Amino acid sequence: MANTPLLRDVTRLKVVHRQRVTRQGDADPAPLFVAGNIAPEVLGAAANGWQALLATEYESIVIASWMTSALSRIGAPLDLIGSFGRVVEDEIRHVDLCAQMVETFGGVPMIPTAPPPPFPTGAATERAAQFEIVSGMVSFFCVFEHLSGLVFAQAIEAATDAKAKWALGEIFRDEAFHGAFGFETAKYYVPGWSADERAALSRRVVDDIKRFEQRLHGSLPVDEDMLSPQLAALQNLGLLAPTPLLATFYGGVQNELLPRLREIGVDVAFGGGGSSAVALHSVD
Repeated sequence: MANTPLLRDVTRLKVVHRQRVTRQGDADPAPLFVAGNIAPEVLGAAANGWQALLATEYESIVIASWMTSALSRIGAPLDLIGSFGRVVEDEIRHVDLCAQMVETFGGVPMIPTAPPPPFPTGAATERAAQFEIVSGMVSFFCVFEHLSGLVFAQAIEAATDAKAKWALGEIFRDEAFHGAFGFETAKYYVPGWSADERAALSRRVVDDIKRFEQRLHGSLPVDEDMLSPQLAALQNLGLLAPTPLLATFYGGVQNELLPRLREIGVDVAFGGGGSSAVALHSVD
């Protein structure tokens, strides 16, 4: 996947964009960042970490935009479509906030370039198309967005730098709702699915949880009692160290994600923290 510099505020529409980024002036202004005695290698690592977050948020623009159009194509209620339209605007704002942080730490914001996701026009029936769209929505919003919101909340608690806490707080303010939008949409469709369809959704969710776990670099280290100085410094700048990051992930899966999936008729038992053992079945 190629990368290209992020462009923003280059047309007269920058006025509209800035209004959205500042929430029509309601957002608190960004605090000043004072590098002080932070080592150059830590600043470089922080720029890279926020750049990775920027790339994730940029992909969220693509997926949320696709989901908005896909739900429109299958005739979803307008309130569901409108909620996902708000998510698109939120994710654009998050990319701008991440770009500000990358620049704060001396980096150049970059975005990934890749083909757009395909619409399932080859589905044999309208029901098959609905399954592909809604199961994709569950994967991204109920799993990834919901768990990401928990990670942001933990990162806010761990950060000490004022500007990092500000940016994380602004992003978390939106992310906290995105998972809820996904579950409300799933409640509209999934309870009416067959047992086979819900079992297929369960298998997809299992794969998504495993993929999220791998993206966070595996299981909890059992003997890491203290943070290294660099990990501690990066955590102060808004980037969680592996141990609290994974602890938040596993706790979120067991205590929040799985119970909420059961509410819509999908039962997934995930044994994380090293075992990665997964059992699943649909709830009748």
